[in-house]
Amino acid sequence: MNASPGLRTALRFGDQLRLDDRLHTVVGLSGTTVRLVDEAGTASLVLLTHLLAADGFEFVGHGEGPPRMPPFALMDVVPEQEAARAAAWERHVTEVEFGKPVGSTADAAQRPEYDPAARTLQEREAAKAAELSALGWKVSAVTVRRMRKRYREQGL
Repeated sequence: MNASPGLRTALRFGDQLRLDDRLHTVVGLSGTTVRLVDEAGTASLVLLTHLLAADGFEFVGHGEGPPRMPPFALMDVVPEQEAARAAAWERHVTEVEFGKPVGSTADAAQRPEYDPAARTLQEREAAKAAELSALGWKVSAVTVRRMRKRYREQGL
């Protein structure tokens, strides 16, 4: 990576980069494998060493809002009830992480309890746990934190 003063030297979920003349978003990290989605929604897996050595690789920065993860074939083979549960969790964890659930429009109102500028991550996790508990889910802030971590590492 072309590191400059103030630029971190590690990729994270949601980072944007340019590769093969296309803008990509990091939507998953597992060991030395990076899962990317380009502007057209095409997903790819790239070894980190290949990515960093690629001609034309450029770290662009942080994306606007939550990165979008396209549906992967695995979702087609899990039971429908589990796929629906995963999609529900995706909306909740992205709201905690980014302030708005995945799929929100740019002009959608942000709920104050999930505003990253006004609330700490721990406050947002606690608010989500309370919200889901009120809906009948058996959820704690620790569960919300664990599901956020899984989503960052593995996506949907």
